[in-house]
Amino acid sequence: HFTPYASESIGDGKRCIVGVTTDDDGLNQRPVAYVAGSEIKRAIWIAPLDPPPNTFQSRATHCNHHGAALFVLLQSDTQPEQTLSQTLLRVVKLDAATGAVQAQRNVAVPKAHTAWVDEGASHFRWQGDVLTISGNYRRQSDQDDQTPFTVHLTHDLNP
Repeated sequence: HFTPYASESIGDGKRCIVGVTTDDDGLNQRPVAYVAGSEIKRAIWIAPLDPPPNTFQSRATHCNHHGAALFVLLQSDTQPEQTLSQTLLRVVKLDAATGAVQAQRNVAVPKAHTAWVDEGASHFRWQGDVLTISGNYRRQSDQDDQTPFTVHLTHDLNP
């Protein structure tokens, strides 16, 4: 059971598709990325991605490419109860030809208790040689107030 979250062109008639697989009940979300040729139903490779440690479920929500690599954003929940859960962000760098994981880094959002990135390519994009991630966060002390954030990473996932 696969649900896509985003599909981005990566050149040469190929697309990066990211989303989530679930069990029969729609639970137990696990992130997945794959590259498809001109026919989207024909996968060139599929990469089930490991959720970060100490998380309940995870989704691959954004994909972008730079050079010979794909960059995938994971949004992962720490608990099944949403009112108690934190959403944590992680970027995974994949080899565009094979889907092999090359690197991964948690996205640090200062002062955030929980953070998220809305759908849309404009929230996860390359600006020159810098990957720009923009979203919102909440502090633990004020769960009703959300604040925008922007984080920048290099090709090697360094801040």
